[in-house]
Amino acid sequence: MTGAESKSKILFVDDEDNVLRGLARMLRTRRDAWDMSFVNSGQAALDFLEKNKVEVVVSDMRMPGMNGAELLNKVRERWPDTIRIVLSGFAERESILKTIGPSHRYLAKPCTEQVLTEAITHSLKLRKQLQAETLRKAITGLTHIPTLPDVYARVLRELSDELASAESLAEIVEKDVSISAQLMKLTNSAYFSLQRPCTTVKQAINFIGFENVRATVLLAGVFEQFRSIAPTLVQVVERLTRRSIGIATLAQAIARNDGASQEIADQSFCAGVLAHLGTIVLIANQPKQFVDAMSKADTARGSWLDTEYEMFGATHAQIGGYILGLWGFSDGVVEAVTYHHNPSALTSAAAPILTAVHVAQYMTRLKATGHGELDQAYLSASGQTERLKSWQSVFEEVTKDWPDE
Repeated sequence: MTGAESKSKILFVDDEDNVLRGLARMLRTRRDAWDMSFVNSGQAALDFLEKNKVEVVVSDMRMPGMNGAELLNKVRERWPDTIRIVLSGFAERESILKTIGPSHRYLAKPCTEQVLTEAITHSLKLRKQLQAETLRKAITGLTHIPTLPDVYARVLRELSDELASAESLAEIVEKDVSISAQLMKLTNSAYFSLQRPCTTVKQAINFIGFENVRATVLLAGVFEQFRSIAPTLVQVVERLTRRSIGIATLAQAIARNDGASQEIADQSFCAGVLAHLGTIVLIANQPKQFVDAMSKADTARGSWLDTEYEMFGATHAQIGGYILGLWGFSDGVVEAVTYHHNPSALTSAAAPILTAVHVAQYMTRLKATGHGELDQAYLSASGQTERLKSWQSVFEEVTKDWPDE
């Protein structure tokens, strides 16, 4: 392999030539590692992609003709493995929401060299780990892979409309009776600590919030897809989905306690809800082996992840992260799901979403089963060990009305 072939190919798209020249100057120190190209329109980007294998597309949002959201939608459809990053100073709610699916990351202008470089490098590293041959082989061997529920796609489109309301979202969700019922069941679980039960989908959406309804609807939809595939383990999956809500609410509270932005807190909720997507997939595909794995892990008192890897060739966290990556979830959510048990395997730097979900799953598991394991190496290396007492206080407040399992 030649030096040029080993470089990661990055494509930058912006209709302003002076912006492209500025990016080229700013990133000149990356020429040894990246093969960078610059084009000034969405159509030029598509023409380039037709002829070149590109690993990362970094696009502006507001461009004449084809805007950034339209471009990245086309990239997602035709080259789904390509990492998609928005770099834009256009921050209106509608346009940002339109990129929830098409883009993996959103970076605001002006963006420093360090921020942009770290974002691209981090995305490349995460994608490389998720595309490892052993994980691909394990995924390929699965018969039942969940698809994005139609109702989720409709909810996502509705959220991109600045006129979206709880009423309009409820109308969409209510058209799917099974998902509506599951959403109501999850919202009324003790993990949300409601003062009084929600009796309508609209009430449920108003309570959990617009951003959180996306992930909750997705979890409900995946559960419904697999309900009939592994009927003997339906109760296990139901307990798992309820616990996922617990992880999500606690992760969101931890993120807020740590001073995170609303966006980070919402993504922490999303990653918490979907943390055990891979477990549901394993149960649906290999129910008997899953029961055997639980028995083996309990008997040996060893690592559950090690047992999963030995029996399935991949862990539930890796499988969940892989699927969410295919669906176009943000890198922050994907990495939090993939490494929620072992964040030190990804980074030694503090990652707020990953931290919140890791601590939340540990504390939730400890409450439910009496045992769990914190990644002390990660907490120490990232300088977060002193936060344990604060997190414990958050846990006690959030879980005071939770049921015993």
